[in-house]
Amino acid sequence: MFKKFIQKIHLWLGFITGLVLVINLLPASIFAFNTELKDWWYHRAIFATEIKTSTLPISVLKEKVRATLKNKEVITHIEVNSDKTRGYAFGIYEESKHPGFTYFSESEVNKEVYVNPYTGKIQGEIDLRYDWIKICEAIHRRMLLHYNYGGHWFIAISTLAIIFSLFTGLVLWFPKNKAALKQRFIFKRNVRWRRRNYDIHNVGGFYSYILILFLAVTGLLWSFDWWAAGFYRLFGENYKTMSAIQQEFIPHPVKSSVFNPLDAAFENVWSKRKSWSSMVIAFPEEGDEKNTDKLFFYLKFNDHTGWDESDQYVYHTGRLIKQVLQEQKSTAIKWQDSNYAFHTGGIYGLPTKILTCLTTLFCASLPITGLIIWFGKKKKNKSAIRSKKNK
Repeated sequence: MFKKFIQKIHLWLGFITGLVLVINLLPASIFAFNTELKDWWYHRAIFATEIKTSTLPISVLKEKVRATLKNKEVITHIEVNSDKTRGYAFGIYEESKHPGFTYFSESEVNKEVYVNPYTGKIQGEIDLRYDWIKICEAIHRRMLLHYNYGGHWFIAISTLAIIFSLFTGLVLWFPKNKAALKQRFIFKRNVRWRRRNYDIHNVGGFYSYILILFLAVTGLLWSFDWWAAGFYRLFGENYKTMSAIQQEFIPHPVKSSVFNPLDAAFENVWSKRKSWSSMVIAFPEEGDEKNTDKLFFYLKFNDHTGWDESDQYVYHTGRLIKQVLQEQKSTAIKWQDSNYAFHTGGIYGLPTKILTCLTTLFCASLPITGLIIWFGKKKKNKSAIRSKKNK
């Protein structure tokens, strides 16, 4: 009786969210390789064709990009890579005049402009609104719906359904007796396609159980505050005060040979940390009264692992006022910073990306294989009823 009840829950969870999960997870498997795909697809824009011994001041490069801006476009950030063959990426953004219910209506302009740091030449740009790699991410995160109009809730609820389906599926997986236990671990050979489909769903589901659960759990950290709060309690921390980590205050100005505040801050960050892999310079948002004079530098030391540090400078003077170092972070904060790398599979490079891709593809197949099993049982029940009537 209990198993029949669980079976109905498992079935209806699949019916309600199955199509959403298939649509949601297929592009997610592609997005696992977003960095590699982006470098390949936009190679001409991203990589510098002319490399010299020294780069132009970053303030000069910023002004060159600013001169090309239209209407209300603003430079939100600059991404710099330690790889000297790469151009600097300038993030350009303009708020939407008429925001709607879709992902495409979130902004009027959202693009990256790539500049050769040695010559100042603009190499190319990527329209992030219509970039197919970014669209894959948008489908996975919000089904191409506007984030503020329930797009992320749609996916969050579906992810919860995955977790419930995993638990109900595990209950259904357990055999009635020890003799049937062996069948739950092994794919049978020389069987009909329906049996093969059953084994893929049942046996394959068991072996991928932990991986699918891990991806679902890490995904929900961005969806629900109560989920994140529970996660932080596991580490003995309070979610509401998690951002109040220890920060080192720097009372004295930065010594620099240059006079432009942006260049002075950039030179200071570059010189004092030798092993960083990429850096994002975030500029104050227009209209943000609290941060009008704050310039943030986010440094990644192993790309896609979450090991990062940040410096905060006074935008108009180049004075260093705060630092957040990796060793100052709590365990929960370190995990939070690495959560994206865990969820997308980038934590250990290509091997974990491949594993994440395959796990996501298999998870996308579960609603399909489950539907085939349901149709098969329904057909078998109809045949049994007909045979009884004939008798």
